[in-house]
Amino acid sequence: MPGIAQPEPYVSHWPWIVDLPYVAFTRLFAPFAGSESALMVACFVVPLLLLAPALYFYNRLVVAMGVSSPALALPVALIFAIGTFFEYAPGRIDYHNLQILLLLAALVLMLSQNRASSFVNGLLAALALAISAEFAPFYALVMAIYAFDWILGREESASRITGFGLALAMGAIGLLAAIEPLSAYAAVKCDFYSAPHATALVAAGLSFAVAPLLCGSRGGWAMRAVVLLGFATASMAALAMLFPQCLASPYASLDAYVRDNMVNRILQEMSIFRHPHFLSAIFPGTLLIFVGAIAPVVICFDPHSRSRPRLILALFSVLALVLGIAYLRYFRYVALFSSIGLLFVAASFLPSGSRLVRYLVPDIRSASRKYTLILPGLVVSAIGLYHLSLRPSQAATPAGELADLCDLDYFQPQRGWPANAVVLTPPLIGAYLVALADGPKVVTVPNHRSAQGIERSYRFLDPSTPDPRALLDASKATHVALCAYRGPPLPGLETGYPFAAALMEGRPPAWLKECPTDPSSPVRIYSYRNGDGSDAACPASTLAAQARP
Repeated sequence: MPGIAQPEPYVSHWPWIVDLPYVAFTRLFAPFAGSESALMVACFVVPLLLLAPALYFYNRLVVAMGVSSPALALPVALIFAIGTFFEYAPGRIDYHNLQILLLLAALVLMLSQNRASSFVNGLLAALALAISAEFAPFYALVMAIYAFDWILGREESASRITGFGLALAMGAIGLLAAIEPLSAYAAVKCDFYSAPHATALVAAGLSFAVAPLLCGSRGGWAMRAVVLLGFATASMAALAMLFPQCLASPYASLDAYVRDNMVNRILQEMSIFRHPHFLSAIFPGTLLIFVGAIAPVVICFDPHSRSRPRLILALFSVLALVLGIAYLRYFRYVALFSSIGLLFVAASFLPSGSRLVRYLVPDIRSASRKYTLILPGLVVSAIGLYHLSLRPSQAATPAGELADLCDLDYFQPQRGWPANAVVLTPPLIGAYLVALADGPKVVTVPNHRSAQGIERSYRFLDPSTPDPRALLDASKATHVALCAYRGPPLPGLETGYPFAAALMEGRPPAWLKECPTDPSSPVRIYSYRNGDGSDAACPASTLAAQARP
């Protein structure tokens, strides 16, 4: 992406295959409406088109839990899960909505008796993991269930694990060919679908396909478990030897300065118990989610109410809850499962024998269940409150973050930027400028692939940096942009962040020149110098905002 000039080349890790529905829709309607109009319509329509199959699979999952009236149970479950389904809001362009759809399909296919379901599930698992490794824990559980069924010798489990494994291996190879050019097959990209990911999936798939052939009808569950465990151990050892750099997280290569000052401060990278507004903003809803997520586990302790679909729901619900507590990025998915658990809770608190109980979950005995169902969730919530009371104080806010906290909705971007303009900004402002139809190049955006630019933009404003000009020169930046503070002087800001405060208040050093901007603009712009040493020109006009592409 040449608009992001660190000056090192920025290569996005975005999984381009998720753009295919938008491309297809745009190509289909471009002859009638033009490319730009067709793309705008695609951004509105495609999330809704993805929502339709997601609701279908979600309804199938609700029905599998034993409800008598899906027409009543589904709307109730959707009320509790509405936050998750906002991922399908028109204009929401991301891969999470597609991942949710694929996960719901995987759950329904696991419960299906169709012989082809496991093969299709293997293909979908390969696709989901090629899009992003974010859902890898969920698909590890999918594979564990197929393996567990085969180890216990359940009916047709051998054909199911074989079909899943073959499809997983075939899909992994096919997707590598679709995503990466032949010249990049040997490249190791730990945060993008590449050789390490494909090798791991092929190894897992072939293990599943070969294990039933080796064991045949000989031996019992112990032998089958040992065979699979042996394949898994050998595969992990081989992967560790071939790709040792991928043993850590995708952020392992980032400089510690970037992790501490930017990445680790992003909400979705935090534990839910480190959320700064956990008590005031999300705790009431979180309490319900905790209760609903653990309720299926309690249900499955009762042989009368236990079933295979409910056991699978309980496993995924607990996994989602653990992931959601550890990392806020996963919390949006917990409601998918806890909403179904709340159906059980609602049924248990209704009068025994009432029509609503029969419509929701008829085989749940309400009299002995209602307090048992909610108690574990309440305990987890109490633990969370205790943990919050002991939470250590937050570290000081970096100057780069303070200089990025302005409302860009009212920002009228400058027009007439010089052709060679490269702007050093905090990450969020950089993302805004690089999205302009005719804007300048920027040094950084809020993405870990832009880590070198993030480090330079944060160190540029850091009070401990002895010579900020060295960061401008290293970035080959011609301009600086950051949030403007136009109120009365703030002694605390000027004391703690003297250089950043001076720029935000319009008091630049002699080597920067402030460019004219609207007095109400939330951003200040400074010109520095061009690569040949000449003074950089300011943007020519501030009269009108540019149109976004």
